[in-house]
Amino acid sequence: MACQSWPSRAWNYAQVSIVSCGLLVTGAGQAMEGHLPLSAACRAWNSHIAELIDQHRTADELDDDQLSEIIRLFYEAQSACSALRFEEGLAIYEAIPIGSIASRPLR
Repeated sequence: MACQSWPSRAWNYAQVSIVSCGLLVTGAGQAMEGHLPLSAACRAWNSHIAELIDQHRTADELDDDQLSEIIRLFYEAQSACSALRFEEGLAIYEAIPIGSIASRPLR
């Protein structure tokens, strides 16, 4: 089956990853502009924040109240991204008050 070109408006409404003719089409034309789709940015933030939370759990650098608030925000961001509210989810991820641990062991 030969590839047929997509109408330009299809790029504007693409919400689901589609594999067609060897080309992965994601997001609303963001891949064409050289940007990651917002869904991929949500996944990257999720992975990054999850790793930081795990590091802080073992390092004991945050008290229980701080860690609980961070985890609450993490799940709020995750829920927004899961509901396809990517911009909202990304804003929450960016506002989570967590950074690298101070006493990171050498590997």
